Amino acid sequence: MLEHRFTKLVAFATFVLLVIGGTVNPTGSSLACPEPTFVCHGQLFPPMTGGVLYEHGHRLAAQTVGLLQIILTVLMIRRRPDLKWLAWLLGGMIAVQAALGAITVAYLLPWYVSTAHLLLAMSYFGLLVYTAFVTRPAPSVVELQQHQRRRTELGSARTWIGIALGAVFVQLLIGALVRHLGAAMVCLGMPTCTIAGDWWPEAGVQHLHMIHRGFGVVVGIVTTIAAIKVYRAARSWSGLRALALLAPVLVVGQIVLGIFTVWTMRAVPLAVAHFAGAASLWALWTAAWCMTRSRSVRSMSGGADHPVLHAVTST
Repeated sequence: MLEHRFTKLVAFATFVLLVIGGTVNPTGSSLACPEPTFVCHGQLFPPMTGGVLYEHGHRLAAQTVGLLQIILTVLMIRRRPDLKWLAWLLGGMIAVQAALGAITVAYLLPWYVSTAHLLLAMSYFGLLVYTAFVTRPAPSVVELQQHQRRRTELGSARTWIGIALGAVFVQLLIGALVRHLGAAMVCLGMPTCTIAGDWWPEAGVQHLHMIHRGFGVVVGIVTTIAAIKVYRAARSWSGLRALALLAPVLVVGQIVLGIFTVWTMRAVPLAVAHFAGAASLWALWTAAWCMTRSRSVRSMSGGADHPVLHAVTST
């Protein structure tokens, strides 16, 4: 289906946009373009040097994703009338995201707006992953039976997928606060906050940094438990098992990148890779949740109904 393939394209472009956006703060380029509009220093295509390369490059990438989303919204409205609500929601989210970006620059980076900007970006990315699943071609009776059997075998392991997904989102929130409140480099010790060995110094930003570290460990533990439970339960679900195997690898990579980000005084490639890893883990658990949701022809094929298939599963 065209809308399914195009959704995957928009999701990929959004991931690239997230990574590009992840370069702006570590390079100190957030206000390299003073105008809260499409132009930078009065030009749509200014010399792409210094901070302008990162900040305006981010804006140009965002404009590309915005254009792709307009096309996707039109496609879904015309081809999937049952998903009009989702098409408009995606379009609305990208519009609000653009407004938040403009407000962030106009008001000189208020932390609460910048944090909302990041969280909305991740939410939009997650919703695109969901859209990619619900716009897939309608399953056959055999596929529906197989899916229902796999869901039954999964049992309570799906609950752990939800727990892991929630934990990652909370960590995204804490990480966004660390980034936008300037707490990224306030603790230079490892594993303690200070080099002198203090775990919990007096400054609030240091508390925030250590909470981010501590909750990262929580996310690691939750992800590992969820991955083990899903891998054991999904005996005949190769795709889900692959995600379960990848999840702990991503978490370990995130922890290692976090440590080296501090040790290297926030080297830009490591900081960006750390951000990209967070987005990847978010996408992974979102995909696992969507993959294991209930399926039916009604929910996958524009509202088509089939009594035999409804006997197999329900929406």
